[in-house]
Amino acid sequence: MPALQRLWSRFRSAGFLPIACRGLLATAVLSAAGPLLADEPPLEEVMKRIPATSPEDSLKRFKIEHGFQLQLVAHEPDVVDPIDACFDEYGRMYVVEMNDYPFLPEQRVEKYVAQRKETWGRIRRLADTDGDGKMDKSEIYADKIRWPQSVCCYKGGIFVLGPAGLVYFKDTDDDGKADHQETLATGFSTSNVQGLANGLRWGLDHGIWFASGRAGGEVQLADGTKVSPGRRDLRLNPATKTFQLVSGGEQFGHTVDDWGDRFVCNNSNHIEHVVFPLHYLERNPQLAFSAVLRSIAKEGAAGPVFRTSGPEPWRVVRTARRAADPAFRSRVSATELVATGFFTSATGITVYRGGAYPPEFQGNVFIGDVGGNLVHRKKLTPAGASFVAERTEEGVEFLTSTDNWFRPVNFVNAPDGTLYILDMYRETIEHPFSIPDDIKAYVDLESGYDRGRIYRLLPPDTKPATPPKLAGLEPAELVAYLDSPHGWVRDTAHRLIWEAQDAGAVEPLRKLVREAKTPQGQVHALWSLEGLKALAPAELLVALGASDPHVRECGLQLSEPFAAGQPEIVSRWIALTDDPVERVRWQVALSLGAIDGPAAVDGLRRVARHLKTDKDLLPAILSSSSKVAASLAAELLRDPEASTAFLSELARSVGAESDPAGPKQLLDASLAAGVPAPRQALVLQGLGEGLRRRGVRLSSVASETAAKSLADVWKTAIEQASNGKLPEGTRLAAVKLVANADESLLMESFPDLLTPQTPPAIQQAVVAALAAGNSPQASAALLAEWKTHGPAVRRSIVDALVQSSSGADALLVAVAAGTVKLAEIDRDKQQLLSNHPSEPIRTRARGLFATQTSNRKEIVAKYQPALALAGDATRGQAVYTKNCVTCHRAAGLGHQVGPDLVSVQNKSLEDLLIAVLDPNREAQPNFIGYTATTDEGRVFSGIISAETAASITLRRAEAKEDVVLRETLDALVSSGLSLMPEGVEKEINPQQMADLLAFLKELPAAPAK
Repeated sequence: MPALQRLWSRFRSAGFLPIACRGLLATAVLSAAGPLLADEPPLEEVMKRIPATSPEDSLKRFKIEHGFQLQLVAHEPDVVDPIDACFDEYGRMYVVEMNDYPFLPEQRVEKYVAQRKETWGRIRRLADTDGDGKMDKSEIYADKIRWPQSVCCYKGGIFVLGPAGLVYFKDTDDDGKADHQETLATGFSTSNVQGLANGLRWGLDHGIWFASGRAGGEVQLADGTKVSPGRRDLRLNPATKTFQLVSGGEQFGHTVDDWGDRFVCNNSNHIEHVVFPLHYLERNPQLAFSAVLRSIAKEGAAGPVFRTSGPEPWRVVRTARRAADPAFRSRVSATELVATGFFTSATGITVYRGGAYPPEFQGNVFIGDVGGNLVHRKKLTPAGASFVAERTEEGVEFLTSTDNWFRPVNFVNAPDGTLYILDMYRETIEHPFSIPDDIKAYVDLESGYDRGRIYRLLPPDTKPATPPKLAGLEPAELVAYLDSPHGWVRDTAHRLIWEAQDAGAVEPLRKLVREAKTPQGQVHALWSLEGLKALAPAELLVALGASDPHVRECGLQLSEPFAAGQPEIVSRWIALTDDPVERVRWQVALSLGAIDGPAAVDGLRRVARHLKTDKDLLPAILSSSSKVAASLAAELLRDPEASTAFLSELARSVGAESDPAGPKQLLDASLAAGVPAPRQALVLQGLGEGLRRRGVRLSSVASETAAKSLADVWKTAIEQASNGKLPEGTRLAAVKLVANADESLLMESFPDLLTPQTPPAIQQAVVAALAAGNSPQASAALLAEWKTHGPAVRRSIVDALVQSSSGADALLVAVAAGTVKLAEIDRDKQQLLSNHPSEPIRTRARGLFATQTSNRKEIVAKYQPALALAGDATRGQAVYTKNCVTCHRAAGLGHQVGPDLVSVQNKSLEDLLIAVLDPNREAQPNFIGYTATTDEGRVFSGIISAETAASITLRRAEAKEDVVLRETLDALVSSGLSLMPEGVEKEINPQQMADLLAFLKELPAAPAK
């Protein structure tokens, strides 16, 4: 007990807790509260409620840096539960009130129904009628909306997004209530209240972009067609009421900067950049690229935060339970012991785009952490095609509150150039499934449904200017406002010009392109001309020659439809391949895909010279090369300065083309005299891998002359692969090359290499080559000498065999015969076979593995004693290495397939235990496993790491990725289960579990890559 008393003294002296929480934590910690201890006091004595603070007193609880101040512009009862908002051209504010958080009607239990019988979300309209900066008029604009998430203005009405659909509302009789309603899409999922489709944001291109969230769903459009976003977001063209899939796929938070770059976030990963536009990636059907999102925080995804509030009572109880472990207390900071220290609930990411704050705030990113009652600020520094985001305050946050009810869920760029903070003001913000049942019984998850606040963030020593009145202005008059320092003014003028479609704005816009005071004004003018279908080459040439790189980038994007008929524009593009700004060169690489022929080859060859210093160029060039890939690769074959990685990827792309002319052209070029042997092998291997995605071999595109040359290549490579005196790297390269030969040649030459005398790496390459044949003969050859293989080779054989029905069948026969032991089949492979698309294989696997639905709650309960054991992180690393590295990466060990383990530092030991033993309790949709079956009977499994219109990329154990072309796809089925299989308790005893948890809790925060 003295140790716990000393711990409590450190809490008080460090000032981590507000007064309201200190007595509670003292009770919890000093009594070592937790289900593990016999003397734990009843939860009703520990779970004391923290009272709400009045709107006026809440202002006294804030700490804000740099002299900024908060003005309370609206509060209950005039607004409740605000989570998103927008301003119309009259300055009126439309606020999304998610009053029905966190339950759907069928999820509410008796105590909540008794509290209030019916719950709905709604849209409220607020107005400041006297100009004092406070909203004095409040009216319900639209009601009875289920879980509404976002709102944006359009043609005198608003679009509202929620799980029930994307709906347009309009007040046609000016009585303050919407009387017109039109549904454009339905079917957004309700599976996760904290991962719904959200973030309606206007783009420069006159489209409304929004995040599809993590809840999934199949979206049905008004015309009856269906769209499954998966790991993608959506863009609405409000004029045509059509939708387009775009890059993205995150939780809650979506923002667009001045130049059209989009940023998203999730609970732990507080800032991600949507780097690669999907329409560019899909232009090349053979390009499989999964990294469309990039985590850009310099300090890592789950960055540290510095709150001034204490944790809520339910968090305190969980914290006290883990604080009862002396070994745990001895190795963690005091902030961890009060459930703080890192982002746990990042939300509402917003780029500040106003002109009311000092210049250093322009373009900063503001992020709320609703669990930490704080607002975090970051500055962006360009880095290649993306950015590095750095915190702007060291050791503190830009804004914090000691009020636990302060929940900054979102932000809005306002007409006066300031930022508005939307405070949902709830006692608890948490997914109901994330709170242990015994604690949840004492938590009122609806408390605060009748409260909410909106604050205006005021700059130091200055008063924001009165915003202009844009309503009623003619389009030609609106043009000047495109050069405003305030993002809302520019955006609204831009929207109104486009909505009006008035030719009277064209000449003023052309003048603004030439004479704008700001690059933002030039960009808005260019896009506005495009929206009026009045953009001409003259304006594009101005943009391509502009001094500001953002304007040059915009000029490249907008000139793509013109380039084919404008040699001068193409000439400018070629010149920009050597632009001093990386981002401009990257856009050149993307834009060159709009043309073909010699000009495209020349441009792509030129920009490819920068690949050594700019890795983002590789996918950009590949996306643009589909029309000229074979010609480009043939030209680069003889260029000693050409990137070998690029050449290999380009050859793979050519091989996957449906038209055999490209592969034939490149094959002939690679076999021509004078091509260096290493480059020839590189191209043949890439070309062969691409062809195999379509189920064919190099011989299928070889002329008679090329076939003879290939025979010589295979002969030499087989000799090298079999020569034990050669370096392992040489032999390995030879095996990978011969893997593209006909299966008959592989069966003649390769089985003899599956011996103990052959290095494991070469044996594994042989396994992959034989398995690609997808034949019973290959499966038999792989299992023939099972007893002589080491663990790594055995694992490779199992991994290869489960990818085909014949291989899976052969493997199960071997298991039944005892040749292959059950323990030699990893749990993820057992899960795959037990849920195999083939019913006979599925039945046999379940019989062999005794697969049955286990009671996960019983298993979790059985392992509760592990939480009381002293864990050893060194031993835990060994447990991790044996059981977890195939799908997780931590401390430099393993492969990144599952979630980022840095974020587990935010979890209690009990939550970690549940996550390990019951992975499906809170499985995130983006980590659910899928099985893809091809027309040839090949079976691939994993999480969907990328998908385009032409292909799906599945990532499985050891971060191996399989690209499946949609045209070869027979079926794609979700298992509904986490990729992480159940059953780890068969491998880990309670002490090992304690060691594993200790290792996970000691992981250092990883820097951004």
